Amino acid sequence: MKEKKGIIITVAVAVIVLGVLAYALASRQKANEPKTTGNRETVKTTETAVSESAVSPAAVVTEETPAKDIYKDYFLVGAAINGSDIDTMAIKHKGMAKILKENFNSTTLSNLMKPDYLLDEKATKKSKDGMPVCKFDTCDPALKFCQENGIKMRGHTLIWHNQTPSWLFYKNYDVKSGKLADAKTMAKRMESYIKQVITHCQKKYPGVVYAWDVVNECVCTDAGSYIETKGGWKLRADTKKDNDFTHEQAVQNYWYTTMGENYVEKAFSFARKYADDDVKLFYNDYNVFMEEKMDNIYKMVEQLKEKGLIDGIGLQPTVGIDWPELDSANDGSFRKCLETYAKLGLELQVTELNFRIEDGTTDEELLQRQSDRYEEMMRLLVEEDTQSGGPCNITSVTVFGICDDYPLYGDDFRQNLYLYDKNCQPKPCYYGFIKPGIEAVNNKK
Repeated sequence: MKEKKGIIITVAVAVIVLGVLAYALASRQKANEPKTTGNRETVKTTETAVSESAVSPAAVVTEETPAKDIYKDYFLVGAAINGSDIDTMAIKHKGMAKILKENFNSTTLSNLMKPDYLLDEKATKKSKDGMPVCKFDTCDPALKFCQENGIKMRGHTLIWHNQTPSWLFYKNYDVKSGKLADAKTMAKRMESYIKQVITHCQKKYPGVVYAWDVVNECVCTDAGSYIETKGGWKLRADTKKDNDFTHEQAVQNYWYTTMGENYVEKAFSFARKYADDDVKLFYNDYNVFMEEKMDNIYKMVEQLKEKGLIDGIGLQPTVGIDWPELDSANDGSFRKCLETYAKLGLELQVTELNFRIEDGTTDEELLQRQSDRYEEMMRLLVEEDTQSGGPCNITSVTVFGICDDYPLYGDDFRQNLYLYDKNCQPKPCYYGFIKPGIEAVNNKK
């Protein structure tokens, strides 16, 4: 009996030892497995904000987390590619290309997709069908860069009174004749141009361009520079010299001069005709928070919406460190602007965000003020967004450049506006920019 009992005890001990060894081995194997972070796709209702994240659902985000991942549940985060020609395109700079790839999931060509760059005058004048001819050497490198790096692009811009060559509007493209083309001819030219640009992007770089600024800055409330349309909103007719810029400005809205006030609706109709179903169409403008201009934009967009021609409004807060008010209910504040446009039930995208320090100084106090402004803006956008229970379907936020001291136009250097300094190092305002997102994400956990 004692012998049998001893055998039982020996077996029991052996089983326990084997169990301990098996557990230890399994734990060691698990510890040696490569760690992975959950790769998941976040799709926002009314789908423009789509991004893939490398952040685990349970991870705490920090200042080291890419901006695109911090805000992935809210909106796409973009930085514009500045430059006045192929050689000065920001992505040709290794540091800026690296920043864009690592931190952002959306971009905009600030210049190189505008009609001035895409329209080929010599080829157009030889065109057999009389339609304008486009070349895409200035925008293709950026589109390819986006395609290769999983970055989305806002197409900017199809129809604008500015940075569009005057020869486009003349009979036989001959400015010297002094004879403008008639409305019917210009409608054909407009359609041809829009078709060429949109279809080029969709066929060669499918899925890259997710939104188009179809018409840019056509609403104007400056005395002597607008006409009142039949729809009751003010359309830019003539444009005065703009002292905010040093590059040459157009002095006339040739689209209106040749086609009349319905050129805006026609542009959206043509864009809707040729854009893929998942590509969103936007009206884009500045000073969108100023009461009179806001009212006029609202009227125009509401009329386009009724005809199913528009998906959203692009808001350009290219402003200073002290103006306008952001988070208040006062007239002229950015909060009121957001909540007003939200009533249209369309997407809102912040397209040209920057808070400039006028003289380009790097004074610490001003840099901190700039950081505070970026933080205040991003906190406002997070709070107003539908993902936080707010009224605004904000689907993209783009800072209109990457690094300071880099040219937007050939004769103009942006000084102190952006999130990174001229050495590609994050400024205080970069941390202000990401702070509200970090807090919002971590407070959810």
